[in-house]
Amino acid sequence: MSTCPAGTEPGATAPGPGTAPLRRALADSATVIVAYVPFGLTLGATLASTRLPTWVAWASSPLLFGGAAQLVAVSLLDGGAGAALVVVAALVTNARMLLYSASLAPYAAEWPRRRRWLGAYLLADPVYGLATGRFRRPDRGGGPRERFVYYVTVGATLFVAWQVLTGAGVLLAGTLPAWLRVDLAAPLTFLLLLLPMLTGRAAYAAAVTGGAVAVAVSALPLGLGLVVGAAAGITAGVAADSWRRAAEPRPEGVGDA
Repeated sequence: MSTCPAGTEPGATAPGPGTAPLRRALADSATVIVAYVPFGLTLGATLASTRLPTWVAWASSPLLFGGAAQLVAVSLLDGGAGAALVVVAALVTNARMLLYSASLAPYAAEWPRRRRWLGAYLLADPVYGLATGRFRRPDRGGGPRERFVYYVTVGATLFVAWQVLTGAGVLLAGTLPAWLRVDLAAPLTFLLLLLPMLTGRAAYAAAVTGGAVAVAVSALPLGLGLVVGAAAGITAGVAADSWRRAAEPRPEGVGDA
C-alpha cells in the first residue's frame, strides 16, 4: 500500500505543514519593508549625527529592535544621561508591547517556553500587526506550529531588514533630504504599515486619528508622541465601533438589556 499522500506522485516530496505560512510571511514582510524604508533610513542618519561612536549607536538596532525606543535611548546617551534613566525611558516608550503581547498570548499559549521567549524578542509594531491580522482569521492562522512558523519568519525577516536599513541610514547620513525628519517619518511609516490591515470603519478611524495625533504631538519627549497617538487611535476605534453597533437595527422582540 502506498504511503504517499493523496495527490502526490511517488518519489515526490510532500510540502511540509510550514510551507504555506512561510511563503505568506515572506510576502507580507516584503510589503512592510517597503513601508519601513523612510523610518529606517532617517533613524540611521539620526544615530550617526550623535556624539556616540557610530558602531555603538548602530548596535542599538539589534539590542532594542524598536525604532522609537532606540531613538530615545541613543538620544539620552548622547546627552549624558545615566543608564537607569535610559532603561526607564526605553521601557516607557515600549509600554505598548504589553498590550501587544497580551493580545497575542492566546495564539502562542501552546508554544514551548523557549519559543515564546524568541517571540517576545522579535515582537515589534509591524510584527504584531501582521501576526494579529493572520491569527484573528476564522482558521486562527492554522495550528500552533503554523502560527509559530509565520510569526518567526515575519519577525526574523523584519529584524534583518531593520539592521540593513538603519545601517544604510548611518552610511547615508548627510545626504538625505532635509524634510525627511525622523519625528515625522516614524508616525507616517506606521500609517503606511496599517493601510493593508484596515478592514472596517473602526480600523480606519483608529488609523487616521492615531496617525494625525502622533504627527501633531511628535515633539513630545521620550517618544511619548507615539504612545499618545496609539491611545487616541484606540479610543477612536472603540468609539467608531460603538456607534456602528448602536446604529445597527435590532431584531424584533429584542429590547435593551
